[in-house]
Amino acid sequence: MLILYVFIGIVVVQLFYYLGVFSSFSFSKENENNPKRIPISVIVYARNQAEDVKRLLPNLVNQNYHDYELVLVDNASTDETLDIFKEYAQMFSNIRLCRVENNEAFWNNKKYAQTLAIKASKNEYLLFIDAEQNIDNEFWIISMASNFTFNKTIILGPSMYIKLKGFFNKIIRFDSVFSQLHSFSWTNYGSPFSYFSKNIGYKKEEFYKVNGFITHMNTRFAEQELFMNEASQSKNTTYTISKNAFVYLEPITKLNEWQTKKEEDEIVLSKLNNATRVKVRLFNTSQFLFFVFAIALLSLQIEWIITTIIIAFRYLISWIVVGKSLRKFQQKDLIWMFPILEFHRTINQVKYSTQNIFRKKTA
Repeated sequence: MLILYVFIGIVVVQLFYYLGVFSSFSFSKENENNPKRIPISVIVYARNQAEDVKRLLPNLVNQNYHDYELVLVDNASTDETLDIFKEYAQMFSNIRLCRVENNEAFWNNKKYAQTLAIKASKNEYLLFIDAEQNIDNEFWIISMASNFTFNKTIILGPSMYIKLKGFFNKIIRFDSVFSQLHSFSWTNYGSPFSYFSKNIGYKKEEFYKVNGFITHMNTRFAEQELFMNEASQSKNTTYTISKNAFVYLEPITKLNEWQTKKEEDEIVLSKLNNATRVKVRLFNTSQFLFFVFAIALLSLQIEWIITTIIIAFRYLISWIVVGKSLRKFQQKDLIWMFPILEFHRTINQVKYSTQNIFRKKTA
């Protein structure tokens, strides 16, 4: 019977997350913020991404916003990216060009390039978008900017991989929803963090308060995630899930690229503060143990009726809560596959967490 009691304890932890934490986002209503008349600088980063730039810039120059500039950052591209930027700069007066040359200390460092762009921007409020991302409407800036207030100076926005056919695409979309579900839910509880910040805005003073990216300049990825870990507080951070605030990402289509991303996620998580790591890892561990103990109890037929009821109740709650979140992130097609996608994600989390532990020991 001890194994059953342990299993019940694991389920209680799971229900705490689903009912106590995630439901704060899943069942929340989108705040109706009035449009702000604050000047915005949009930092647009690119490196050897001419085709992406051609696709993105028409949507950015046609934004329905009264006062904004585009700071186009070319990070030492060797293709036509810079030429395209120059063409747009000649056509539109609200475009500022920031060209970054390679140097020995910061060669190919995105954080260095973005730091130069932030310093070059003329406005206090900043939004960030990369060339491989896209928006599908003219209200992205206003949807993000309307969330800035006197106190709320860091804004998280929703981002999602573009839908493709196939199970692999469903896996990456489900994983990105879960990452943002963590971030947005804990933001509601006054403990903001993110390890998937592909759509973010903040006031320039927040950047300077923590000396920008200086403490993690040598980590060649996760510039905004690690910045958030240092700068975000309960009083200065909020999010939006507005349909017009979505940023869409080119989907990962190769397994090795997905593995690299998951490895980077683990590295980012290991660099977050202790409280954040505990919150995320406790949930991931409880998920894994839920499956282990559920399979063990059913295989051994220990109080199988009680076990089945507990499993069914836990799935009912988690399916409802995550289903609501999937709808908010415009991923309704994933709801019916929730049990399969959750199990797959749990196994992957354990796999990459274990790899990261052994990587540290051998480093």
